[in-house]
Amino acid sequence: MTVPSVPQLLRELHQLVRQINEEAVQSQHNLSNISKTHDRVQQEMRNHSLSPYFRSKLRSLYNTAAEDTKRTLDLTIQSLDKITEVKALRSNKRVGRTLTSTSFAAEQEMQQSVRKAAMRRGVLMSLLQQTAKELPVFEKTSSKQSQSLVGSHSAGNNYHAKPGDQVAALVETSEGEEQWILAEVASYSVTTSTYVIEDVDEEGKSVRDRHSVSKTHVTPLPKYKADPAVMPGALFPVGQKVMALYPQTTCFYPGLVDARPAHAEAEYLISFEDTSYVEGYSPALEVPQRYVLVWKEPKRRHKH
Repeated sequence: MTVPSVPQLLRELHQLVRQINEEAVQSQHNLSNISKTHDRVQQEMRNHSLSPYFRSKLRSLYNTAAEDTKRTLDLTIQSLDKITEVKALRSNKRVGRTLTSTSFAAEQEMQQSVRKAAMRRGVLMSLLQQTAKELPVFEKTSSKQSQSLVGSHSAGNNYHAKPGDQVAALVETSEGEEQWILAEVASYSVTTSTYVIEDVDEEGKSVRDRHSVSKTHVTPLPKYKADPAVMPGALFPVGQKVMALYPQTTCFYPGLVDARPAHAEAEYLISFEDTSYVEGYSPALEVPQRYVLVWKEPKRRHKH
């Protein structure tokens, strides 16, 4: 196997970066077209009609945007591979040894492992977003109908999540800190009121981390989204402290509701607690209804 040189890899990396920039320009143009088309659609919807032309155009634009994103992702992964190869070559030169075909193959295998882990996490993040998007909107059919786990409405005291359900669970991390994480229920003991839960984040692990957690340290996720036009009381008010899944992570953090969803498919705007900002809160970030829950102050305290 011919081992590529650092200058050669850097030239290839430079070309990939140029292609990424070109894709970004093209994507921006397409996103602008989507925005303009949405404006036209809203104008048509005011007249209670939507022409087949605009419906078809929007579908085509979104398909193009998805293809643009896939190309950019592929180019970015290739770029990261090149950077890893450069680092490996330079590291081997610093310790005064030549990279052999065998060691190069080992580096390539490591790169593949890192790339697969990154892809798995990307797939997980996409899956969490898709699950939140597909959460059904609650339709009230009678005054006696239970509204448990609709929007901000919590489950009753007698409720316990079923195996396979996703929940927020307060667990102790390897550093000895307490953290609310997104988890999946493995089992529940009625006798001890204890869950066995699995961390949904498998990054860097061969198997999921399991924890035994008291029922008081588990919060079931909503089963339905609330429509603010129909059930405004099933949404957290502006200014209320909540715990919400921080975007692109599997951890829940405290924050304040900056804005409620404008409609059933819209998301909350949450300002997360963050001491790096003068105000003590981050700029507002979008979080789906499924991942905005009642804040629970941890009851356990660890001595330091």
